[in-house]
Amino acid sequence: MGQCNGCLKDNTNGFCSSCVTVLFDRSKVGPQLKFNWEDISKRIDSHPMGFSISGVQRKGFVGKPRGTELVPKMDTGEKSQYIVKPMLSRFNLPDQSPANEHLTMQMAKQLFGIKIAECAFMNFANGTPAYITRRFDYDDNGEKLNQEDFISVLKAAHKYKSKTYQDAGEWLSPLNRIDFLRILIFNFLTGNGDAHLKNISLLETADGDMMLSPSYDLMNTKIHLSDNLLALNLFEEMEQTSLPLGENYSYKSGDFIEFGTRLKIKETIITKIIKSFNEKESDILTMVDKSFLSGDARKLYKSNVVENYNLFRQSKPFAG
Repeated sequence: MGQCNGCLKDNTNGFCSSCVTVLFDRSKVGPQLKFNWEDISKRIDSHPMGFSISGVQRKGFVGKPRGTELVPKMDTGEKSQYIVKPMLSRFNLPDQSPANEHLTMQMAKQLFGIKIAECAFMNFANGTPAYITRRFDYDDNGEKLNQEDFISVLKAAHKYKSKTYQDAGEWLSPLNRIDFLRILIFNFLTGNGDAHLKNISLLETADGDMMLSPSYDLMNTKIHLSDNLLALNLFEEMEQTSLPLGENYSYKSGDFIEFGTRLKIKETIITKIIKSFNEKESDILTMVDKSFLSGDARKLYKSNVVENYNLFRQSKPFAG
């Protein structure tokens, strides 16, 4: 018996009953897919390339039209229920990227109450690892929900690097600002240097409001490449992303406190959030050891988390 391929619950083969419900609407789907990545990629004309992790992460669309079988959608215009990602094609430990993303997403949900796109670690038919996530941009009737990433919201397509997390946060409702602070601290501590504006979205609710979408594309990018601890600056006047790659941010918990204050979050709430993260370091490390990561990847992940926590705990007053 191993870990659940969804929530990492102990003593589970495949998916636990809860994950079967959340991921597959009670259909008994096994952790082995019936197709390979090549069955999707042969229909894709080109793959995006770039330096960031998201720039090279390939993805395909998957449906479940009958029974318990997941099948690739060959036409990207078709409605699909899932997105599948194969392992990275380059960088360090490329075969560990599906397990990395799955672990990081589950940490966000289980340890910090961050709403995520439900996900699973699976294998293609040939045994290579795959990351599966259930789409959240369709309602129960199959109608497409309006989703806008923050490149669109801030109209920042041509001024990408000049925008900050503060710019994005000021567009959010008071409740979502609390969620956003929690997400940013989580990204900092788990080494996600790829949380660009493209990876932060608003999603239309049933009432027509635009609210912060479930989190997606969360992973520890530092185990794959030399990356910054955050993709954007917290504040315009505290420039950090221009530092040479590999150099650490000077951000500490005091800077996140300042960030929360600027978003008009109550001091008591900010203090509670900081405290909750400080108390969960050992839980993060324990969860890494339960994951589908290899031994070497686990060591790198945990080392990075410990390093980031050491930075975070060097609290200091904000000095912009």
